[in-house]
Amino acid sequence: MNETRITVHGNVVSEPVERQGRNGSVFTTFRIATTPYRRTADGRYLDGDTSFYSVIAFNALAANAAAALRKGHPVIVEGNVAIKQYVGSDGQPRLSPEIDADHIGHDLSWGRATFERVSRAAALGQDRTADPDVQATLRALSDGDAEGASQRPAHVDADGVVDDDYDPDGDGSETARTGGDEVLATGDPETDDYEVVAPFSA
Repeated sequence: MNETRITVHGNVVSEPVERQGRNGSVFTTFRIATTPYRRTADGRYLDGDTSFYSVIAFNALAANAAAALRKGHPVIVEGNVAIKQYVGSDGQPRLSPEIDADHIGHDLSWGRATFERVSRAAALGQDRTADPDVQATLRALSDGDAEGASQRPAHVDADGVVDDDYDPDGDGSETARTGGDEVLATGDPETDDYEVVAPFSA
């Protein structure tokens, strides 16, 4: 399959919007603008034409981008670029380049950023260890509090190991795993139903 890779340095020009497809996968969209410049013989810098790109990211990258990026932030985006066709408000067909992002980060040439490592499950809101009941049980186990440990949730064993596959609403049968190393299906954000979800917060 022929793909065109691209790396773009630019600024976020629309607030990132996190959505959820029909199949439960998360994707985030936003637009970036990049303006090349050149130096003239007399030492001045002249701006070139500004190019705009739509960016789409999926799963953990989507959740982290929605949490970390805001309009105006300088970013570097790497991924596959494709030309998408759409109909403008005037009814005329238009073309727009879209980057299916593999990597997104702040451009530290323009400022400072801090990094917070989160698991893929935590980014997608599937981190079982973030449950207050689980945290209370783990504290009780580490403190040797037998009474507190005896109140542990069903998906925490006597050694404090949390079962990521536990489904509190299920019937005990094997359920499809959505965390770990498996990749969630991305679906098609242009045709799939979706709903806007609240931005991830630590």
